[in-house]
Amino acid sequence: MRSPRGAPLNPPDCIVEYARIAEPRLRAFLDDKLRALEALPVALRDVADALRDYLLRGGKRLRGALLLLGHEAAGGHREAVLDASIGVELLHAYLLIHDDFMDQDDVRRGGPTLHRALGADHLGSSLALLAGSLCEAWAYQLLGAAAPMAARTIEQVIVGQMADLRGPRGRELSAAEVLEIQRAKTGTYTFELPLHLGAALASASQPLLDVLSAYARPLGVAFQIADDLLGTFGAPEVTGKPNASDLREGKRTLLVARALEKASAADAGRLRAQLGRPDADVDELRAILRRSGAEASARADAERFCDDALRALDSPLAPERVADQLRAIAIYAVRRAL
Repeated sequence: MRSPRGAPLNPPDCIVEYARIAEPRLRAFLDDKLRALEALPVALRDVADALRDYLLRGGKRLRGALLLLGHEAAGGHREAVLDASIGVELLHAYLLIHDDFMDQDDVRRGGPTLHRALGADHLGSSLALLAGSLCEAWAYQLLGAAAPMAARTIEQVIVGQMADLRGPRGRELSAAEVLEIQRAKTGTYTFELPLHLGAALASASQPLLDVLSAYARPLGVAFQIADDLLGTFGAPEVTGKPNASDLREGKRTLLVARALEKASAADAGRLRAQLGRPDADVDELRAILRRSGAEASARADAERFCDDALRALDSPLAPERVADQLRAIAIYAVRRAL
């Protein structure tokens, strides 16, 4: 990785350009679809408004940009898959909305999570979950022939999320087991799925798909580690979400698994005693994660996995322009937390 630690990184040009193209297209799609909600005899205007705000509040638009790059890598033209790229962004929104509810988070992208915006009572939460499922249905419509491929990956994500939820209530997981769950939960759908969707829609060869996987799989792991670091040590005003919820929910992240393996007996005992408690002393837990070496170890792992992803792009099967943009995305996606 090539940027000095602590240097602020702006999104790569390809993501900025994609967001410029995608935002008005997403807005127009939502205006058309949400009109059906507002036309019903039961008042659903608040749901439509809250969902529109949630979906247009920003975000990296990473997955849509990756779908376009996968299509270009296989010789396609981006105009042919702009609708599909909106579909993968809606698929991401569906997962976020449900994840926010399951984690009982209050903030996403600097604003209220959807279930909070709708009141967070049983009715509001139910409406939020249904709105998330609506995004999933729209996504499959826009993905067209690629929808079955997306559905198979989402199956893995859902199983991974189930394991993630049950994790704090089961036995302690090793670092390797945590990484296995994280690969299923987020690794495949963040990078590999959009790249493969775009490439498949341009009838990509299997060798090219293999190159994209060799890039995407280690990068997905690095990205999740970076996300865990941000979720524990990142500034909420920068990340747009709280930085204590993972510890207070007792999530089995790589940071926690490494700390339990490396910490002194006293520190490990304190970590076990406070992890998952709403009133946990988060500052003390962060200190244990640092003192044990878990933070430094996780950062080194993220660097290593990202370097593996970058090396995969040296293949002659990766077009030079696409490879350069994928390198920039990898460094941005991981270095944001390092």
